[in-house]
Amino acid sequence: MYKNIIFDAYGTLLDIHTNEQNDACWEKLAELLRFYDVNYTAKSLKDTYFSSCELQMAQGRKTHKHPEVDVVAVFNHILQNKGKKGNKSLATHLAQAFRAMTTEKLRLYDGVEETLSKLKRAGKKLYVLSNSQEVFLKPELQKLKIDRYFHGMVFSSQVGYSKPEPAIFEHLLQKYKLAKSESIYVGNDVDRDIVGAKNARLDCLWIHTNQTKDKSLKRPPKYVVEDGDFCKIEQILVKYK
Repeated sequence: MYKNIIFDAYGTLLDIHTNEQNDACWEKLAELLRFYDVNYTAKSLKDTYFSSCELQMAQGRKTHKHPEVDVVAVFNHILQNKGKKGNKSLATHLAQAFRAMTTEKLRLYDGVEETLSKLKRAGKKLYVLSNSQEVFLKPELQKLKIDRYFHGMVFSSQVGYSKPEPAIFEHLLQKYKLAKSESIYVGNDVDRDIVGAKNARLDCLWIHTNQTKDKSLKRPPKYVVEDGDFCKIEQILVKYK
């Protein structure tokens, strides 16, 4: 029986759509920066943002196949590029403002909170392992009122690399002292979640959602929820185990 259930976030728990190419958002962000005497045009700000992300990725590829950026460091670079000192608090504020401006949809999939509640009542320990920015996802989980269900979280921005690297799965297991034989990973993405978990030698449950791009897999995982019904996760991992 699994004691620990580890969830992907975006596309599994959260249905989200963001648009970082929206020129109106860059105009608003440039206007916000001017309050701090940091002057960019919308275009130069957008270019600086993406070039800073790519620079971080290039540096990360020296040590990891799947590197991750730290968006707070990106906004610190945006400040420093205009002669401002690094300021983690301000960079975090700007990053979160940017996230709010570019988020067009954010909601829980049907049945998520009900299922998390049932799993917790059944004595399961729940965790999040996500390719995400900590400064984005933590407030989003709080906003959607499901952060209280989790015993721990690991974000790719914390460690500098992302799924499907087996190391990030190992990082969570070691951080919270979880046994692989007692743990299962739940995700919607073939390559990042399912192949990643398998390569880390973790059992996994594959749930198909509206963000599951490729539904073909030569060797399916131990469990599959093809219709996206999140409530079936509790039926599989509690009632039928």
